[in-house]
Amino acid sequence: MINQVSPTEQGVNGIGSMSTAWAVVEAARAGAADARSAAANALPATAQALRSGLHATGFAIGFTVCFPAFLVARLMPRDNCVAFGLVDGGRAACDLARETVRPAGRTDMLPELAVVQA
Repeated sequence: MINQVSPTEQGVNGIGSMSTAWAVVEAARAGAADARSAAANALPATAQALRSGLHATGFAIGFTVCFPAFLVARLMPRDNCVAFGLVDGGRAACDLARETVRPAGRTDMLPELAVVQA
């Protein structure tokens, strides 16, 4: 024999009672709050991972490029034609970088690059 449930006993939309419906609503709200919390925690963790990756990349590039260049520069005597050529080439590269980044006619956008005297 099949038990028939009357519409008044069945509750709202097939849910057994109002307390069950309220529990479903509360569970949905709690789930939304948990999702917001997880999303808020994911962004700082992602940003930290990105910063760490960029730092490691910058360190690797700086060490592998700058260390040999400075080592060679320290081993070379200062007053010779090779040193003067390196200085002139560095200044030309700085000038080209400045002209490439700064639009023509705009002198207020970037500060002048410092010239280091050895």
